Amino acid sequence: QAAEAIADGDLTVDVKINSEKDVLGIALNSILEKNNLILSQIFDASRQVVTGASQISDASIHLSEGACQQASSLQELTATIDEVKSQINLSADNADKAKTCANGVKDGAIDGNRHMEEMLKAMDEINVSSSNISKVIKAIEDIAFQTNILSLNAAVEAARAGQYGKGFAVVAEEVRNLAARSAEAAKETTDMIENSIQRAEYGTKIAKTTANAFNEIVGGIEQVAGLVGEIADASAGQSASISQINNGIVQVSGVVQANSAASEESAAAIEELYKQAETLKDMVQTFKLKATC
Repeated sequence: QAAEAIADGDLTVDVKINSEKDVLGIALNSILEKNNLILSQIFDASRQVVTGASQISDASIHLSEGACQQASSLQELTATIDEVKSQINLSADNADKAKTCANGVKDGAIDGNRHMEEMLKAMDEINVSSSNISKVIKAIEDIAFQTNILSLNAAVEAARAGQYGKGFAVVAEEVRNLAARSAEAAKETTDMIENSIQRAEYGTKIAKTTANAFNEIVGGIEQVAGLVGEIADASAGQSASISQINNGIVQVSGVVQANSAASEESAAAIEELYKQAETLKDMVQTFKLKATC
């Protein structure tokens, strides 16, 4: 009966020992005791494995889900960084264009300033020439005055000569009239030249003011070009830094994806372990043991 019970998986039976020489009975009791102990330990271990595998499986699932979320977040971050990088590159390109434009404007301003300086030089020469012409006209006025005096003296002498001096008197009168017209023309020319000198001086003043303004413009444009150049350099540096950050994120994303895949594989392996442990526990439970399980 004991053998039949053992064959049916009942390990709670006690084999009666007929005597100290009952080797078979003693051996069966020893086997039953050891099997009870071993199967109890196996049952406890399988139950712990099932519990642990379940917990690890849940943790692996959460870890895998977290890794997936991290990967998704990293992808979004990568897309955002790419967009920022594009904007920075666009800003750098615009800064380079602005720098080129500023340099072009600066060159134009420098050319304009050079032309203004040339015009100032030409106007100074005009002033000098006008001053020289004024001196010549003054000399003409003096000559006309002296000629007028001489013609008056000649007219007086012709009057004294009487009949013989009439022809000479006519010539003297014509000379005096010519001297008067020369003096009048010289005066008009002097007025016009003085007016031209005043206008030239006014133009010179304006030209100097314009030249100073050009100098200030050139200085301002140089500062702007320098600042734009610094912006372009800073944008280029930012773009390089963004590229490094993006590369780092790509590497991290690769690690996260690898971890996610490993977590999924681990979860699958643990799930299989859980099933095997459940099977083992079910198999052990087919035995009836003395220990409480």
